[in-house]
Amino acid sequence: MSGPILIKDATVVTANRNNEIMKNGSVLIENGEIIDVGKHVRATSAEFVIDGKDRIVLPGLINTHVHLAQGILRGLVPDNVALIKWLKDWVWPLQGNIDKEIMDISTKLTLLEMINDGTSAFVATSVNARYDVDRTVENVYKSGMRAAIGKQIMDTPGYADQPQILHQGLIEDADLSFKIFDQMYRKWHGKDDRIWMWFSPRTPGAVSDELFRRIAETVKEYKSGVTMHLAEVRDDIRYFAGLGKTPGNFLKDLGMVGRNFVYVHGVWLNEDDMEIFAKSGTSISHNPSSNSKLGSGIAPITKMLSKGVNVTIGTDGGPSNDDYDIIREMKLALLLQKVNNLDPQAISVLDTIKMATINGAWSMGIEQLTGSIEKGKRADIAIFNLRAPHLVPSVVPISSLIYSGTGMDCTDLIVDGKFLKKDGKVVTINEEEVYEKSNALAAELLSRANLKEWM
Repeated sequence: MSGPILIKDATVVTANRNNEIMKNGSVLIENGEIIDVGKHVRATSAEFVIDGKDRIVLPGLINTHVHLAQGILRGLVPDNVALIKWLKDWVWPLQGNIDKEIMDISTKLTLLEMINDGTSAFVATSVNARYDVDRTVENVYKSGMRAAIGKQIMDTPGYADQPQILHQGLIEDADLSFKIFDQMYRKWHGKDDRIWMWFSPRTPGAVSDELFRRIAETVKEYKSGVTMHLAEVRDDIRYFAGLGKTPGNFLKDLGMVGRNFVYVHGVWLNEDDMEIFAKSGTSISHNPSSNSKLGSGIAPITKMLSKGVNVTIGTDGGPSNDDYDIIREMKLALLLQKVNNLDPQAISVLDTIKMATINGAWSMGIEQLTGSIEKGKRADIAIFNLRAPHLVPSVVPISSLIYSGTGMDCTDLIVDGKFLKKDGKVVTINEEEVYEKSNALAAELLSRANLKEWM
């Protein structure tokens, strides 16, 4: 455990219930906990003192949709292909050829980027058995981050109207998935309040109703969670319409709504779906870059928030976004809602900051632990430098950071009172190993999948 840390005289964005923002505020950390926060914090024994001049301090950012296997796929997949073809011809063949060594480096690359960008916690999706789940979780644990890790589960190798579409290398028996989940749950779930094992089923149409019911029962028994893609493209709604249902009604009938259920995208949800999710405490992870790049549409986030849905922010993966930067994601979320609603007041900077902090923590069931800068919570804190040409002047620091900054303006990231990034350098992951191996392994992966550079 690091010694006492004092961050002094900074702009502190608390993300607390009062949305309090303190200029010349200070934060005192001891034994991994926030001991004091305010304008008159005093500490005589701090081992580390961070001068907050020209700094803005946020709760550690929370990314609620991450593909750890896709960090190494950045730039390998064409940027002008529709979703199903994009998956079938490129993403799945690549992922179906990932082995343990490639997954090891892809995971480290993704974690390295998120730590660099000020992300302290995340929800990982679609961790397949071929990736070596235990080694993947161990890498996350060693990084110092918090994570809900979704073990992929399926019983259908395609979709309702396209059987056998999934790449052979990704097909996994449902009973094996449950067995691996149980093993990982017993070993990792709740470890140091930093790792939680969740289920990550494939989308409706690619999972039977019977399996969904089994997942819902197991989640309740284990007090676990679920993350899943939902209503990402218009074709998803056509599938539900063929059943005479909407996504919300379909999931409610199967017992697949509630706290610790995080559904990703939600581009084509209607108002009835939103009300079901709001009443049940079900969360939506908004991924604007992915939805934009793949031409999926603009999720009605302003309407969801107005109805009380807990909306969070996610980046998705390397080929659908090209970065894992939550700061960039917040800017795009702001711009898309304003233009989609033809209203510059449709959403605020503070709305998106809460989506990326306390809302994310709530979706993971850890809001009592983290997500805001408050006395008694664990010390998960991201510090950003405002002294840079693209951020000056910064009369309104939160606006400057979200509209003009990037995650790489993060100088320090603290999780549980420990530095994961200090003075601009990640300290929990070997950067040189990641850089040295990533390009060579990406080229090898293209060859294994019988694919070539697309440009």
